[in-house]
Amino acid sequence: MKKTAKSNRSEEERESAWYRKAFAEDYLWLYSHRSEKEAAAQVRVAIRHVPYRQGQRILDIACGSGRHMLAFAKQGAEVTGVDLSETLVAEARRRFKEKGLNGKLGRGDMRELSFRNEFDGATIWFTSIGYFRTVAEDQRVIIGLAAALKPNGWWWIDLPNPAFLAEHLVAHSEKITKSPHGRARVDERRRIVRGRVEKRIVITDPAGTRKYKESVRLYRPEQFGDLIKRANLATDGILGDYDGSPLTRQSPRQIWYGRKNGS
Repeated sequence: MKKTAKSNRSEEERESAWYRKAFAEDYLWLYSHRSEKEAAAQVRVAIRHVPYRQGQRILDIACGSGRHMLAFAKQGAEVTGVDLSETLVAEARRRFKEKGLNGKLGRGDMRELSFRNEFDGATIWFTSIGYFRTVAEDQRVIIGLAAALKPNGWWWIDLPNPAFLAEHLVAHSEKITKSPHGRARVDERRRIVRGRVEKRIVITDPAGTRKYKESVRLYRPEQFGDLIKRANLATDGILGDYDGSPLTRQSPRQIWYGRKNGS
């Protein structure tokens, strides 16, 4: 039976909303190598580049399991985190409770932020820009970030460098590891297509086989700079990695930081 145009659109929409499925229990152990110690070092780099002071209110957009929020809380910040994944928000709450630290955490879509002139700083870590089907949706995220900041508040946005990815992308990898269910085989396939980096993950363990997709739009620096300007944000600098090195073609990341234009 032929698929109708409507069913094709529905399938495309489900595929493009991969992020609603991907960030669940499997994600927590699959990316468990991303540690709190690593996040603390990255936050220290951020603090060297933005006008951070103890007691500032900081918003972490797409906060995940709260690693960077915890690091800022330990530096004396009042932290708020928002993430669409119920699983990751619950894990972030668990971490804060375990450490005896305060943090406000909520579940929400980063395209629909409702904060207005509330925060001294705002962060987006680890390639959380580019999830959506359209550039306009990514623009909404950055406009929401800008709206959440107080005048002259600082911001920090971390995304991959497409020039580096084009030369260093590993097309296929496979590993045997341990999942909560036992011995697991993880097969990952990656490609760059139509300006997006796409990743297919197949996990096989005693609980069965699960398949996930990740798809992230890649922004060249000049393209991302346009999104920043449209959101009334000023750029102070662009780093190429978490060690604070400047952006070059061979840099794995492009980490933007700056201020909201005063008003």
